[in-house]
Amino acid sequence: MANTERAARWAGAAAAAAGAVGAYTLLEPLWLEVTRPRIHVRGLHPDLEGFRIALLTDMHAGDGTPLWLIRRAARLAMRQRPHLIALTGDFAADDAGTFAPVLQALACLHAPHGVWAVPGNHDHTVGIHRWHAELRRHPHLRDLTNRAVVQKVGGASLCVAGVDDFSRGRPTLDALPPPEARDFTLLLAHDPDQAEQARRACDAVDLIVSGHTHGGQVRLPWVGALKNPAERDDLYEEGLRRRPWTQVYTSRGVGTVHLPIRLLCRPEVAVLELSGAPRPRLP
Repeated sequence: MANTERAARWAGAAAAAAGAVGAYTLLEPLWLEVTRPRIHVRGLHPDLEGFRIALLTDMHAGDGTPLWLIRRAARLAMRQRPHLIALTGDFAADDAGTFAPVLQALACLHAPHGVWAVPGNHDHTVGIHRWHAELRRHPHLRDLTNRAVVQKVGGASLCVAGVDDFSRGRPTLDALPPPEARDFTLLLAHDPDQAEQARRACDAVDLIVSGHTHGGQVRLPWVGALKNPAERDDLYEEGLRRRPWTQVYTSRGVGTVHLPIRLLCRPEVAVLELSGAPRPRLP
């Protein structure tokens, strides 16, 4: 009898723990985290020291991501006083009708050196022409698809470039100006695998900001992400990765895809700060 009661207690405790974890996976998608990675760049122009780039990606409006969460992410980004804001795709999940409300939710975004956007694979799937059309209704949210813009930051020439989605679009870096015309090049690419596929062109890119992976969305202790859509998932799951030819920052994103759950992988508003200090040694 004692063994039976003990087994029943253990079973009850296990069921309660499973229920608690299940409830937490539904709450974590609403728990935004502001991260502030410092990006070390050798030879950074002094006028770019401390330059802040806010990165928002993978909103996935209409797939369990409420608009109030997207608005909150935008407000959190603005509170960091970024110099530039990058939006790297997957604004919608499965309905082109959500482009208008999600872009309206992001309409509060402003930055001295622009708010720039590129599409993701979901945006192509549900209607890329609709995405371009709705984006044009917000002139301060600027379409950077397969384009490059050089602007002055003090005495520095900052090149901001963007590419179409790697898997569904027609990405090209032909718009990049000659390296001598830019002191620092930032590339917006929805899929971090762009760094591998365009390695030769990316040799002249200082930093790539991406999303797409959601950081795995569900991560287990000692295991990591259960699923990662990046081909080089050993490199580009989340966070900063340094390659011999560039650096890539992959955000966990704001929204969720397929299921509105997260585990040990909070939604992210990333604010990257450039620094000319030497790069720390990798472990």
